[in-house]
This record gives sequence, C-alpha cells and structure tokens, in this order.
Amino acid sequence: MEAPDTTPRRQMPQMHELVAFEAAARHMSFTGAAAELNLTQGAVSRAVAALEQRLRTPLFKRVRQRVVLTPVGRDYQDQVRALLGQLNAATRQAMSANPVEQTLHVATLPTFGIHWLAPRLPLFQAMRPHVTVNLASRLRPFSFEAEPFDVAIHHGDPAWPGGTLRRLMNETMIPMCSPEYRHSKAITSPADLAGATLIHLRTRPAAWAEWHAKAGLPGDSAFRGPVYDQFGMAVASAAAGLGVALLPEMFAAEQIEEGKLITLFDLEVSTGSAYYVVLPETGHKSAAADFAEWLAVQLMD
Repeated sequence: MEAPDTTPRRQMPQMHELVAFEAAARHMSFTGAAAELNLTQGAVSRAVAALEQRLRTPLFKRVRQRVVLTPVGRDYQDQVRALLGQLNAATRQAMSANPVEQTLHVATLPTFGIHWLAPRLPLFQAMRPHVTVNLASRLRPFSFEAEPFDVAIHHGDPAWPGGTLRRLMNETMIPMCSPEYRHSKAITSPADLAGATLIHLRTRPAAWAEWHAKAGLPGDSAFRGPVYDQFGMAVASAAAGLGVALLPEMFAAEQIEEGKLITLFDLEVSTGSAYYVVLPETGHKSAAADFAEWLAVQLMD
C-alpha cells in the first residue's frame, strides 16, 4: 500500500507557480512566459522565485543575459508538464460531463477497434444515446484496478485475471488479395498460390501452413513472404497489391465492399482462438453490461 503524502501543505507548490515555471521553461524566457500568460515579467519572476524557495534549489541559471534550466529544473519541467497535462485533460472531461450521461471507457485491440468497432459504434449510440464511449488501444490483459477501463476486448486464451470473459466468436481466416493481383498472378486454384507472395501475421505464424494442409498443398512454400505484426497492416498491404493475406472477413469488410479486396477461395482456416468481451470481476457499470450484450448480439457465431 502506498504511503500517504506527509509533505506540509505550506511546502506544496502553488498552481500559479507551476504554471509560470512550465511556461518559462518551455520558452526559456521569463518575457515569453509573461506574454503567453498575460502577466508582467516581474510576476513570472516572483512566481518562479517562490517555487525555487519552496524546493530549496534553483531551477534556472542566467547565462549571458538569458535563462537556462538547471539539471534539477529539466527533470522538474518534465514532471510538471505531465502533471499540468493530466489536470487539463481531467478538467475538460469534467466540464463536458452531463449528469444524466454515462461514460464508458473501452480497451480494444487496435485492428478490432479500427476495422470493426468504430464503424459500428453509431449502432450502439443509437440504442444508448446517453452513453459516451471512449476507445483506447491495449494489446494484452491488464488490471481493471490499475487501469481506468470499464470493458476490454480480448483475443486469445479465455483467461483474464480479475475479469469475467464472454466469448464473442471464434477466429477464422480466408485468403484475400486485390482483384488486380489475382489477375496479374493468374490465380484460379489453390495450387496457383505457389507463384504468389504470401503475407504473414507475426502472431499467427502457422496460419498459412495450416491452410496449405487443409487445401492439400505441400507445406514447403507456406512460410515465404513478408511478416507483419498487425492485421491492419496485412489488410492494407493485400489491398495495395503486395500479395495474398489470410484475413478474418470482419477486418476486411470495408475493403471488400469497395472492391479493393476479394476472397480467393471458399476455404477458411481456424486459428483455434476466439474473441472475448471482458468486464471487471467485481462491480461494473450498467452501461458496460449493455455494451457487452450488444457486442455479443453483433458477433456471437
């Protein structure tokens, strides 16, 4: 358990001192800080001097008629800037909050968020107009107690410490490429992939080998080709004509609709993993339960 802060309040910096210091450090000029803050140069100088007195250490030194940060000042600037940024973000959020609205903080896998969730959020918002959904990317399980999230989207094994999982759908992938690439390589049967560039995903290293086996093809050519670490990159590369990628249709729906990608063969391969929606194990918002139910209806196979 973190020890309580026992620093006397009289020694705590005042907000105007921190603001003046951050501006002066950023401009490397008390005059520039004064102009930005609509204060006199003397007011900025006094605020910085008061802060230095509280800290009992100089934050600036004068070099040839200009001020530069001391080593302590440089370190302190980074921390003060981060603190003021957090305070600014919290203030904006508080000012924009509506007492009758709920805010839902959702952690999502990047590709899932970009290619599936964000385009469909208007459907959820139409059902729950008083719920504001904030999205952020996360690739791995985290502690709901340590991170400010209400819901998470998870792919992989059904395990999340401190979370309750609900399976949404199994992951299956199918070969896709651009129409132009298919024509240029004269791909009409699975055997024609021997002359094609295969696009791989780092997190699904055996996918092409499993597809080859399912298609009755030799596996010696299943591992050649470039490797990407996210589905979004593979989708974009296949649509750009760089090769053939094994993709979940849910992540390529937009490109398929626009004619940038086509499925080559009606032969899918299952990765053996699934997508889940995760809620905190102890206590969650009603909007989080609504969101999880909406996802399940949309995706459950």
